[in-house]
Amino acid sequence: MAGGVKVRAYSSSANLGPGFDALAVAHTAFYDEVEARLEPGNGQVLVESVYGPYAHEAGRAETAKKAVEELLRLTNIDIGDRNIVLRIYKGVPPGKGLGSSGASAAAAVKAAELLLDLDVPDNVLVEAAGRGEAAAAGTPHYDNVAASLLGGLAIVAFDKNGKLYVTHMEIDAWFTLFIPRAEIASAKTKLMREILPKEVGLDQAARNWSRLALLVAAAARNDLQTLGHMMMQDEIVEPARSRFIPCYDSVIEAAIEAGALGVSISGAGPSLIALSRSREDAIRVANAVAKSCRCCEVEDIKVAQTAGPATRVKW
Repeated sequence: MAGGVKVRAYSSSANLGPGFDALAVAHTAFYDEVEARLEPGNGQVLVESVYGPYAHEAGRAETAKKAVEELLRLTNIDIGDRNIVLRIYKGVPPGKGLGSSGASAAAAVKAAELLLDLDVPDNVLVEAAGRGEAAAAGTPHYDNVAASLLGGLAIVAFDKNGKLYVTHMEIDAWFTLFIPRAEIASAKTKLMREILPKEVGLDQAARNWSRLALLVAAAARNDLQTLGHMMMQDEIVEPARSRFIPCYDSVIEAAIEAGALGVSISGAGPSLIALSRSREDAIRVANAVAKSCRCCEVEDIKVAQTAGPATRVKW
């Protein structure tokens, strides 16, 4: 405790087609790290510094600070005459639909839990991190923070009384992330939620529910063929957002022709995520997409595998 702790949390892709606000998968494409230590003080959470390739886009990383404050509040922990001091490495690019603010919040609450030697249930950690993420996203997005905290494919739900439930499962999968360079205004989470339909028909909603149920069941069996197919069956959210996503049609066409099992928008976009069985398959998809996409400027195409949970790393 005297030397503090450092925790790494990975990037994530939410929704995967019909799983809007319900699920996300963690992947090794990028990661954030948060160092936390205790110093004499008056019970505050302070951000000492933000560094890394995306530090200039992350401001003072209020997500991490607020997430730790929410954890202390939810667990009724009083740190008394001490401060928790955070140092944040921003390695997940913001504004790309890759769970950047969620990764910061996840790493921060896990670091605080280890620092204070707590034993906090997963749903409380996720709730604290989700509330912290709202500092950047405007509203909590528990799916991204759950994936970054717990690893694998994470699923979140609220019961009728507003209690948050979370679970996760390991899946053996590889991904290709297509990341456009421009952070277009339409890719902002708030705006990309505003364009969604306010009402949907019962039949349409029922079809989406059934696809989400099958997607989760397929993930539990590591049936990647069915999982990938269900990723492409959303008829509510993805159709509304796809017209704002650069190269949407050409990326999907190239990825599927190269053997991808499924492709969907990653979170609110503008990134797209393609599912594959192996690293070799994911590389082949990446090469095909790089060759065929000429309609927008590409920032990066990353090959990644399913990531594990937020974990303590060496200083």
